[in-house]
Formats: sequence, structure tokens, C-alpha cells
Amino acid sequence: MIGRLVNVTTWNLPEVGSPAHPISLTADEGTWVKLADFTDHLNVVFIFFRSLTDDDTDAWLQEWNRRMGQFESLDTAVFAIHTARADRLRGMRQRLGLDFFILYDPLAIESRAMRCSGRVRPVTKDNVVAVGKDGRVLFAERGRVDPGTVVQQLAAAEGKAVSEVAQADAAAGTDESYSGVRTPGAMPDEVRHIDSSEAVDLLDQKDGGYVLIDVRTKSEYEADHSARAIHIPIDELPHRYRELDQTIRILCVCQAGGRSEAAAEFLTSIGCSEIYSVKGGMSAWGGERVTGGQQQA
Repeated sequence: MIGRLVNVTTWNLPEVGSPAHPISLTADEGTWVKLADFTDHLNVVFIFFRSLTDDDTDAWLQEWNRRMGQFESLDTAVFAIHTARADRLRGMRQRLGLDFFILYDPLAIESRAMRCSGRVRPVTKDNVVAVGKDGRVLFAERGRVDPGTVVQQLAAAEGKAVSEVAQADAAAGTDESYSGVRTPGAMPDEVRHIDSSEAVDLLDQKDGGYVLIDVRTKSEYEADHSARAIHIPIDELPHRYRELDQTIRILCVCQAGGRSEAAAEFLTSIGCSEIYSVKGGMSAWGGERVTGGQQQA
């Protein structure tokens, strides 16, 4: 019984040698980081972690930071990943004095793709995955992995002796050739907040290309929604976002504004542009509505 329960709540990490999922996320300071940008010139280590307030987690991340000189000597970029909002991640990185960025993974979509989240809940779990310069998984292990173990794997891949790597300066940022690629890519768009009347005006624009998505539950949507809305519940968005053209102008609406903001932040984090969150949600919607009774009729 316990074994079957574990199989339901956990899954196997990516296999060593398999192509890595092309992670694309926003760093805590706002830069868009794409794994593809590192192919052919840098290895990448992703540290998935669960807790923002655990002393052991803090010590674990600081140990990774202490070894940054070794990773730099192995042509390796290091990033941590968590689902908390960017401002909280930025505060954590500053509090711990980390030289590597923490990537914001709303709804744990990229963590799920890397099998480094819960299968049931969208939360990151303690895992480490290293990707080689060829874009293939070089190392994958559960738990708070000792960074020295990963150093050994990377050293072997780079054809260097571990003793040689151990002499590397532990202070991060000493290699200028590396510092220039810590924050690859362009800055993502910010979420734009508009009220109901502004949303209706945008939807009314001829050939404006604006699309409204309602991210509430099925029962909320069926009871009352905009006649122009496409229904994609927020918990389905990580699996259905490809239904939306990334170049399209997207307006997100929920009941009061909280879930629509989270949905909008997720869409910007994967590279979508011109993303709006409707303030006040359907509670303040002034446009045309469809109620459950009308829908049945």
C-alpha cells in the first residue's frame, strides 16, 4: 500500500542522457532565462528547493554558493527554482547572499516537466538536475544533493581532475566570461492591470487581437461569465497554455483579481507579451454577461 501511494505522489526524475526539458523562466530580478541560450557553451545546474523558511535549506543553498568558483571553472551556470513570487525570491537571495539567481516557476509548470515537483500539488521539491552543454541530462538526483557530488560529475564531463577543480576560487563572479551569461535573454513584459471598462474597450477594438480568458472553476464560469470569455481554469493553464498564441494579446479575469494576476504572471514568465489582469474580476465586470440560466436556454 505504501509503495502504491509513493507511486501516486512521486515520479522518476529525467534519465541521464535524455534530452532535457527546455526550461524557460523569469529570474528573481526579472531577466528571462532560457536553457536553450546555454547550449554548446555552458553546462547548467538547476537546484529545485521546497522551503523558503527552513534553516537547513538556507544552509544547503549557501553551500552551493560557496562552491560557485568551482562551477565557474567547469563552465557551469547555476540557478535555483521555486514557485514563490519573484519579490519573495529576490528577498531570499539577498538575505542569503547568493550569487546565483532564483527562477520563478509559477504553478510549477517547468518543475513538473522536469519531474521535480509534486504530482498532485504544484510545489517544487528538493532535487538537483544538471544539464550538459549538449542539452542532455548529465545528473539527476532527489534530495539536498551535496554540490561536491555534482562537481565530480561535471569534472568528468569536462575532462578535468577533481583536485584541479577544488583549487578554484570559491568566490563567485571572478570569471568575467561567465558573469556576462548569468542573465541571458531579454526582460519579460510586466503584467498590466486594467479595470473592467478598459478591458471591454480593448475587446471592442476592431482587429485588435485581444482575447479574454476566464481562469475560474467550471462552476464559477457556468454560473456567470463574459460572453466573450474562453474558459481555461487556472489549474489547467500549465497544460493548456499552448492553446494560446504567445503573440496574442491576452486578458485574464477571475472572480476578484487574485487568480487572474497569478495566471497573467505565469504567461509572462513563459515569454508571452501584452498580458493583462482585470482588476476586480467578474465581481466588477461591466460588460455583457452570460448567466447559468441563459446558457441552459
